[in-house]
Amino acid sequence: MAHDIDRPDDSPAPKHANSLAEETSATGQRVKGAIKEELGDMIDDEEMEEKGARENAAGQIRQKTNDAV
Repeated sequence: MAHDIDRPDDSPAPKHANSLAEETSATGQRVKGAIKEELGDMIDDEEMEEKGARENAAGQIRQKTNDAV
């Protein structure tokens, strides 16, 4: 499947120096993770579901450590 060649995106490390850009990116990471998690559940793909959960959690960590809001 296409998700087998995705780059890893479950790192909670900051990706931007600018707080607003970091917040926006972390939100995108959470949304992308949540979508993968739900899609994996719908099509019974545990690997995709787990990857989505990791990405969502990493985005949450990034948002908690960011000082934008």
